[in-house]
Amino acid sequence: MKYHILLCLLFFSQNLLSQIDLSTDRVEAIYRVGENVNFRVTSNQTGMATYKIFYDRFVPAITTGTLNLTAGQTITLPYLSSEPGMLLCEVSMSGNKAFAAAAVDPFDISAIGAPPQDLNEFWDNQKDLLAAVPFDLQISLFEEHDNSITYRVNLRNIDGRRVYGLLSVPNTPGPHPAIITLPPFGNNPGIVVPEYILAERVGVLSFTLSVHNVPVDQIDPDGYDLNEINNQNEIYYRYALLGAIRAIDYLETRSDYSGEVAVNGVSQGAGLSMLLAGIDDRISLMAQSNAALCQHAGILENKASGFPYYIMQSRAEVNDPVHEAETIGAIKYYDAVYLNRNIDFPTYHIISYKDTITPAATVFAAYNQIIGPKVLLHATLLGHSHPDEYNSLRRNFYRRHFPAPLDPSWPFPEDKTGYLVNAGPDETVDVSNSLSLNAMVMLDTTIRNDYPSIWEKISGPGDVSFSIGNAYQADASFSLPGEYLLRFTAFDGYPAEPNRFYSVQDYVRVVVDGTVATEDIVEDEMIGLRLTPNPTQGQVTVNLEMPFTGTLHIYNATGQLVKSLTKQPWTDGQTFYLDGLLAGVYWLSFEHEEQKVVRKLVVM
Repeated sequence: MKYHILLCLLFFSQNLLSQIDLSTDRVEAIYRVGENVNFRVTSNQTGMATYKIFYDRFVPAITTGTLNLTAGQTITLPYLSSEPGMLLCEVSMSGNKAFAAAAVDPFDISAIGAPPQDLNEFWDNQKDLLAAVPFDLQISLFEEHDNSITYRVNLRNIDGRRVYGLLSVPNTPGPHPAIITLPPFGNNPGIVVPEYILAERVGVLSFTLSVHNVPVDQIDPDGYDLNEINNQNEIYYRYALLGAIRAIDYLETRSDYSGEVAVNGVSQGAGLSMLLAGIDDRISLMAQSNAALCQHAGILENKASGFPYYIMQSRAEVNDPVHEAETIGAIKYYDAVYLNRNIDFPTYHIISYKDTITPAATVFAAYNQIIGPKVLLHATLLGHSHPDEYNSLRRNFYRRHFPAPLDPSWPFPEDKTGYLVNAGPDETVDVSNSLSLNAMVMLDTTIRNDYPSIWEKISGPGDVSFSIGNAYQADASFSLPGEYLLRFTAFDGYPAEPNRFYSVQDYVRVVVDGTVATEDIVEDEMIGLRLTPNPTQGQVTVNLEMPFTGTLHIYNATGQLVKSLTKQPWTDGQTFYLDGLLAGVYWLSFEHEEQKVVRKLVVM
């Protein structure tokens, strides 16, 4: 018996001493599609380990296998990704695990699915319902600080509910901008606390809100239970969002409010901030860290889904295909990948790469929908948490964009205003000319056009060529007329903190005028390609001299890709249909190996 105990103790002590280190071979952990992502594995023990590479803990692994490790030696585990996404890797040995994450073209991670056609109309109707409810304001003292005073505030919401929050007011004359803070997940006292430091250091009305139907220092007995996820009118966050809209309504009645409002939060509060910023056009700034409520439909394509995992909840609690289908439809009204498309103002973000609660891929998918100046802190080794800089650098962001108080109630020791990125104004150019692009990045008061940078085409009907040289000042040439969206990105390695770096992005919309003779861009093999009838009501016949196999991309007049037919055989007289395309002008690009022919088509 003692012998067995000794063996168990020995085995246990060996496990305590064993250690696996897992990392990527790039400090920034960013790769491009078509590059090997190299995970580096080191152990202080010799033996066999198992590994898996996966997108999310709730979907099947992409690949699994075993590794023969030698103590003290590092081996490389490569994986080649064919699409943008976040790759998670876990290595296990002797009961111990190590975990790492890598980003593959994260700025190209796209939204899964399509938004409901009545998305904006739905929220406009909800706001109309709220507008019919009287305020019934109740306000009382909560606590006092050296440079501000905080009040309890509650207001009427829809369905007989109330909005509860804490409003911190600086002790200097207004008018002040306002910042709405939405809470992380939870139903306990202390989830909602006064953000009075924002009031004092930024000079704002700081309004922190609860999502529940009781004062902030009480537990709501119903909490999140009032949540029918298969009905967009009964999802719990409807009350939270309308409550925040009601809070802004109330601010507009105050004489010390300037009319400028921002919204921010972490986790659940971050997701709600994104949704609110896409719903209420009075908001002009937004900051978030590790947002929930992004990319709900990821699981449908075996990708990451954002908290609160509605589709998995439907499967676990109801397990009915009708309920699941209803849920998929309902939760689209609460998904930042769709509502973020309404955001075009400055935003500040934190994304933690190793987050498995609000997976980084889901937050990137929502982040990428915002077409406006963006500042992003990449936290490559953090899970579901935000770095200490979140609070200080968020305040800098607000100081940058809000008018600074002439006499702040708590003067800050340094004049920090964070990053500013400006890619330049939207432009119009003739297709025969090049366009001069001029971007600018600032950190506090210093112009920093020395950061590594890149210009990229995001959408448009043709190719864009960028001149070689300083990417801040670049010339762009366009192969076809139409509307283009260009993205400028610069990277600050942020040496002050390990395993973190910043990127800043902004966009330029370009209208390219003029015409291009299609014969000028046709290669010999596809000469003679014609589309009939043109204009058409939806049925198109391809006339050509020589058959070929190739891909057809169809772009609308704004340069958005609306339809693709991949690797199709094309023969003379072949007919295809343009199902679902609205009347308008389209560009059809037939691509075969290195050759391309573009034809203009009018749909009636």
